[in-house]
Amino acid sequence: MKTRSFKSFLNENNDEPYEILILTHSQAHVRDTDSKDTGDHILLAAKAKKEGIKVHVVDFPGLEIKKGKDGGHILTSYAFDKDGLVIMPDDKGNKEYQEPINIHPEKTLILARGLGTIGFTGNRNWYDEMKNFEMHEYTLVNDTEAFDLCTSKYFSYLKMVKENIRTPKTVPITHSSEVEECVKRLGSDFPIVLKSSTGTQTGVGVVIVESMRSLKALVQMTLLYNKHLPLIIQEFVPIDYDIRVIVCEGKILGSMKREVISGDGRSNVSLGAEASQIELTEMEKSEAIRIAEVFGTRLAGIDLLPADNREKEKPYCLEVNSNPGFRGIEKYVGGITKQFINMFKDKSIW
Repeated sequence: MKTRSFKSFLNENNDEPYEILILTHSQAHVRDTDSKDTGDHILLAAKAKKEGIKVHVVDFPGLEIKKGKDGGHILTSYAFDKDGLVIMPDDKGNKEYQEPINIHPEKTLILARGLGTIGFTGNRNWYDEMKNFEMHEYTLVNDTEAFDLCTSKYFSYLKMVKENIRTPKTVPITHSSEVEECVKRLGSDFPIVLKSSTGTQTGVGVVIVESMRSLKALVQMTLLYNKHLPLIIQEFVPIDYDIRVIVCEGKILGSMKREVISGDGRSNVSLGAEASQIELTEMEKSEAIRIAEVFGTRLAGIDLLPADNREKEKPYCLEVNSNPGFRGIEKYVGGITKQFINMFKDKSIW
């Protein structure tokens, strides 16, 4: 007789309360910026508490996961300080731990907020632990398949081309000797955009390049220090602003307009860009929802470049973020985090 998966019981236990497990990497300070951002886990925990949802927060470094009872697991992890940063072992190897945390796939929703980029801001073992949770039928937002797709800008580009999603032309560069040939394949005049296909954070790792001479020098210098860093060049689409859209379970939770920084070309709020709430056109709404579905995301931050005619033309999709931050957009569009948390009270969607 075939054993029923616990998922088949979720509708029967739809009114049972759920808990959130947030896995973060609070001390992933790799950006050369003034940002002191320690992640969204503090905001998420505070908002969830107001909605009657218990939240556990653990940091990937120091995390140990053991099998518990009845298909659950027991987590031990380092404690956090008052600023929400994990307390790493001191010079003598002394460690401070949280109380053990019991989780179960039937009641625990997992948000892996700190996976980062494997080998750059994240560790392969952390990713494998998420795959392990999936094997034990936990619900992850988002799952590792969506994470894989969204964390590679070139893979994302190939997916968008296949699905007829409007996006800037993109070409990979694997060696500095290929620069001129790659620019010809791109078929775009300067300026063009040079970026890492993985590993960028809040706009750091993205450069607008004005000439072939500068591009060659940048590629040579970058690959000197990291020979196998995946680089791409991209068509530069001139805009005054871009649009971040938060989509969850096929519903738009909110959107904001981010002004391009004068003399910089980027529009990241953490780098100083001005932002405000924006009303999407029907074309932009339908395309954002379609993109989130195509990418297999349950929660996504869709970055759109507006078309000249926003009512009739599809926007460009610049990027799909499978781990979008809430703190920036909450300043301009209230209630995003609350909507997200309350959606998963309905376990039929797990």
